[in-house]
Amino acid sequence: MKLSAVFATLAIATAAIAAPANLPACSTNSGTPCSCPSGSEYAESVTFAVIGAAAKDVTALTSDFFYTAWLGLVPYANSGPDNKVGSTRSSTLYTAEGVYNITEELTKRSLLPNGAFIQRFELLKSTLPVEYSGKNGSFDGYWITFQTESVFQYETAVVSSVYSCATGHPLDFGAFMRSAWGNATDVLTKQGKAPGQSIKPQTIQQWTAGPV
Repeated sequence: MKLSAVFATLAIATAAIAAPANLPACSTNSGTPCSCPSGSEYAESVTFAVIGAAAKDVTALTSDFFYTAWLGLVPYANSGPDNKVGSTRSSTLYTAEGVYNITEELTKRSLLPNGAFIQRFELLKSTLPVEYSGKNGSFDGYWITFQTESVFQYETAVVSSVYSCATGHPLDFGAFMRSAWGNATDVLTKQGKAPGQSIKPQTIQQWTAGPV
């Protein structure tokens, strides 16, 4: 399969969104599009790339729930066993709106026979809403999926998708994840584990207010 075909499939899949008359409330298993709480705005984003490394090496770097330096975040507190559904991590997130703390819960983690993985996590429900430090907005929830696919021996397709509910200024998840996947590529390259072809991250996203 050509890498261009992989990207075309992803782009079509994320761009073709039908809006049913009655949307379910946004939640872990709601799918998209979904309905946010009253006064909160819906946003969605998907970022995809190809990392020129074996799927097992991409998984080793990017699938660990507690060790997230490649994301640009280092948790200051963890709860539960690492990589176990129900465990949580707490991190400090820096945005143009200020600094605030988030606690995320792991809701799914599957390691695939070909070395790829699927991981899902979300803001811990008991902490919602998470207010921006500037008191000019809040998160009412976000739901994130990381998924990889072994394309060739040294080419791994990576996808991060998120749907969220927020007030004020939604976070630019696309910019965040482009930086993260780019960093993952750089780390694996420096480790000598990325001899294959890499394609820089690209994003498709929609929101109703300006990004942070």
